[in-house]
Amino acid sequence: MRRAVLLILALCFLTSITKPGFSEKPLRLFFEKNIRVEQKPGDEHIVKQGEWLYKILESKGYSATQIQRILPDITALNPHIPDINRLMPGQVIQIPEASSAADTGIRRPPPLAATKSYEKTPYVVRTGDTLIQILKAQGVPNSLIYSQYLDLFLELNPEIPNTNTLRVGQEIILPVTNQTEKVMAPAPPRAPAAQRSPKPEQIVVTQATAPSQAASVRSASARGASVLGAPGPIQPLQKQPEPSAPEPAQAPAAVLPKTPPTAPDSAGDADSFGQSDATNATAEKKRTPVSGLPFVKTVLEQMRFKFLPGDESMFPLPGSEWLVVKMSETPLLDAPWGDKILFCPVPKNAQWIANANKLGMKVCTISPRWSLQEVLEKLSSTFPKHFRLWGAGKELVLSRNGVGVTLLSPQMAIIERGGQKRIHMIWSRQTPDSPPLPQGLHEVLDEAQVKIIELDAYNELSRLPSRARESIYVPVATHLEIIRAMNPGNPEEIFGQAMPDTLSSLLQLLRDKDLLRQGMIQAAWHEGAQNRIAVQVPAWTVSGGTGKIAILDRRFSDPFLVSVLSHEGYTCFILPD
Repeated sequence: MRRAVLLILALCFLTSITKPGFSEKPLRLFFEKNIRVEQKPGDEHIVKQGEWLYKILESKGYSATQIQRILPDITALNPHIPDINRLMPGQVIQIPEASSAADTGIRRPPPLAATKSYEKTPYVVRTGDTLIQILKAQGVPNSLIYSQYLDLFLELNPEIPNTNTLRVGQEIILPVTNQTEKVMAPAPPRAPAAQRSPKPEQIVVTQATAPSQAASVRSASARGASVLGAPGPIQPLQKQPEPSAPEPAQAPAAVLPKTPPTAPDSAGDADSFGQSDATNATAEKKRTPVSGLPFVKTVLEQMRFKFLPGDESMFPLPGSEWLVVKMSETPLLDAPWGDKILFCPVPKNAQWIANANKLGMKVCTISPRWSLQEVLEKLSSTFPKHFRLWGAGKELVLSRNGVGVTLLSPQMAIIERGGQKRIHMIWSRQTPDSPPLPQGLHEVLDEAQVKIIELDAYNELSRLPSRARESIYVPVATHLEIIRAMNPGNPEEIFGQAMPDTLSSLLQLLRDKDLLRQGMIQAAWHEGAQNRIAVQVPAWTVSGGTGKIAILDRRFSDPFLVSVLSHEGYTCFILPD
């Protein structure tokens, strides 16, 4: 018994010793290693309004090839930017330094030195102008345009949000580098006052001039140039030659050329103003029509093509490659039916075209002349299901809601979008004296799905302003109004001794005398032998009087249609219900 008790105690003791070993969790060891990653230093750049990645990198000194090679590194350095191709003003972008660029085999030249000085020149935006073209015309080199002068332009014109929002007629201030100034020839010996001929007056602006006075001088010079009708771009400011006699030191001056009428008496003033008018007339005669890309862009935008803004864009390709598109050389636009089109007047290699096709862009190769007819034919051959040219010399006849329309033009396109067809007709006036199309005609044709692109003799958009529908009076036919409009020379011969007292009796009388006939009335417009628009409307015509009278059914009571017919000499009445 004692042995059994001892055995039980021994078992309990052994159980108490081994239990903690099974109840405790296994030991876990944790190792921590701190790895210090040193990021390569780089330049932090704050994105400004109107900047994009390609422009920023180019201003830092990278070439186009280097930019493509370093783009993956820039993407890795800027994980906080969701789309590196769509930078927003105020974003901070990290750009590798020269040492980092050297690691990837890139050698970038030092950035261009800042411009020492520049002149502020006023300029009025004309049709077809772009900021790059304006600066190039003023003699600014490309390197300065893209690296410095675009930013200078935005600083001088704070009311302009970006460089792609210039409007025709807008007055801007241009930064023009001093490198483009003309070197003035040495002044000839000063002749006596009696032998000197009168010279144009010059306005001298010194640095001591107050800002308000300088602005008034600029506006005065701009007004003087507009009065004289001087064509051509504004020339940079000229430096005034140093005087021969010693004078007190003064700030450098700039000379604005101005040529107001200088005459000793009133008769001379009259002659000067006459010469100014002649100068305006000469400038008007020398005005040339808009052509090339600006003209093509104007017409295609009227056809609802949308040109993508900007000078350059970069599109990511599968992998690490990018497609660089220079909008000034190869415009990119969205077609009304949804396709993206690249016009290439500049030759491109097969790889560039293949990359554009990968991104869903259709490349249309054309000649650098930018002929509108060639562009339209290229669109017709590339997109035959959506864009079709109507044969030149063939009339296009259609009917909408009982109104017939006849169109004839050498340039007429039919665009299909979403199952609906819309006709676009180019109407070009041959001479500056050619009258515009009448008010209301555009609205009448729009109901027939016809868009008239009306151009003046200089290929610029031109049409009379639209009239409000409520402002057009549409008369309802009454027997007294029709008799008054007829104004017959011998009323008794037509109406007899008793005048009709109701509209129905008047119409029956006119029908019996064969003075009321049912048919079609037409209003037509011509511009040369190749342009014609005609509108035909069913109506009853009344003869026997001095004027043309048309009585229309209620369904043709559109105010714009009545206005167009009245413009062509018809006195229109609408039959009452």
